[in-house]
Amino acid sequence: MSAFKECVKNIHRVASMVDVDKKLVDDLCKGGDVIEMDFPAMTIRGKKDFDAVTVLQINPHEDGQPHPRKGGIRCKKYKSKAKMIDMTKVLALDMAKKNILADLPFAGGKTCININSSEFTTDELWSIFGGLTVEMLEHNILDANIYVPATDYGTNSEMMKWIYRYYGKLNKIMFRPNAAAVVTGKPVDFDGIPGREDATSRGGLIVLRELLKPTSDLSFAIQGFGNVGRPLAELLNDESFEDMSGKVVAVSDINSGLYNPNGIPYRELSAYHKENKTFKGCSALGDEIAPDEITGVKSDVFVTAAQEDLINGKNAKTLKCEWLLELGNSAVTREADEILNDRNILVIPDIIANAGGVVVSYLEWRKNRGDILHEVDLKAMVEFVHDELRKVMKKSVEKVLKTQEKYKNSSLRLAADIRALTELDRMMKRKNA
Repeated sequence: MSAFKECVKNIHRVASMVDVDKKLVDDLCKGGDVIEMDFPAMTIRGKKDFDAVTVLQINPHEDGQPHPRKGGIRCKKYKSKAKMIDMTKVLALDMAKKNILADLPFAGGKTCININSSEFTTDELWSIFGGLTVEMLEHNILDANIYVPATDYGTNSEMMKWIYRYYGKLNKIMFRPNAAAVVTGKPVDFDGIPGREDATSRGGLIVLRELLKPTSDLSFAIQGFGNVGRPLAELLNDESFEDMSGKVVAVSDINSGLYNPNGIPYRELSAYHKENKTFKGCSALGDEIAPDEITGVKSDVFVTAAQEDLINGKNAKTLKCEWLLELGNSAVTREADEILNDRNILVIPDIIANAGGVVVSYLEWRKNRGDILHEVDLKAMVEFVHDELRKVMKKSVEKVLKTQEKYKNSSLRLAADIRALTELDRMMKRKNA
């Protein structure tokens, strides 16, 4: 069964438990508007065509108002275009849920370029993102009021800067307002906002704190050491971050891993990985392990901070933790979810755990539109961003917990799905009244 068919099955399951409009359910199950893209870009082997897709979910907000779709641009190589589209539908639906649970004025969206970005040079990627920008403009989707992308798996702030600059050059002809608000996750020096790069990790730890309210340090195993895993490890070792602290006992990337039950020091770990792009040869900090062995490491909290489907029906049986924090999008399969629930491992689902990125993207979008004053004092802006993030994440947790209390014996994921669907139903009925 495809990933989106699994989502459709879950939508019907949740809809059977609550009183929502059948048309809303049918519309969500269609997967949204699928915009397939094919564009040329220059590589060291000459001009080449690239596949990409953007999926835009239903918009529960008022038409003609600044309520764009919001979701990241990812670079991920799939075996076929059909598989890429299928997974992008799943992720766009997840974005719809995240936005509604966080009370953000966005609908769900997601973009994927069917490449492995690590296989291309910086110049090649610059050309690819320039081609994507033009292609999205030709389809009239890239706009501060229509669809606003950000970073995601396989992309970073530098790539968002390229979109920002390319769009800006073209805007000399288009004259569209709020050009800087067309993409978020940009570097601070290019109209970004401080606090965006660690927002997903910071938000996840705030959620963890609200749910567990621990009184002592916890041990963490982090699967993935990129945009989310690295800042997560840094925050856990940052004394100024009062929401959560703990020791990292294991880390892994796509081809290596490291384990030390006494804790791995972040500074040395990060410096080694930045220089070598691997944990191999880092025996001074811990025992080397294979990437898939991290699921067998004992920890209080296991963190998924990489791509989808990494926790599945097979390795879910080997996890040795009390809690799983799903910071990677769709990292836990439905089969794994059931196994973990049966094993009494509390899964904190992605739609509440990793919403910190889109929350701070919202603040950047507002800043670029002039809704937030451009603060001269960078420290004051950072404090503002962190305070707003904390408020939104805590409120999202409260909403899900209230729903879980109403629907006895429901998991956090089911409670979050129920709350998201009922909120979408309320918004669509208000819009169509």
